[in-house]
Amino acid sequence: MIGKIGRPEGDGMLQVLFSGATRELELSGTRRALLALGQLLREKAGSCDLSENRHPFPYERSLSEFAFQEEPERDTASILAEDRILRIRAGREALDLLADAIEGFASEADASHHRHVDFPTYDYIAPESDPLVIAFMG
Repeated sequence: MIGKIGRPEGDGMLQVLFSGATRELELSGTRRALLALGQLLREKAGSCDLSENRHPFPYERSLSEFAFQEEPERDTASILAEDRILRIRAGREALDLLADAIEGFASEADASHHRHVDFPTYDYIAPESDPLVIAFMG
């Protein structure tokens, strides 16, 4: 089954910003939207539309879609910006660990905090992945 959440409005907004120079991605959203994204990651595949940020400074651009696919033969999560899509390909355990990281941040962090989820800090993230920062939308 492929899960999908549409472009959330109001307190359900999500955005992903991308820096071409560092390849860093910032996934930010409201507490509610981040929790919903964590739940979506527990499915086999899914996607959601992202809110556009017309002024992504200090990042270079805003992505338009978040998409993921479970690949049973993988034991890590590959997180890459591909054109205007944040694409994740991962084994089930890695998807669940990423969902746990997003939901844990959304449930426990203060509004001013952020969390880096990248290799080698987290061994379930593939070495080729773009660095990911999870934050609350400001």
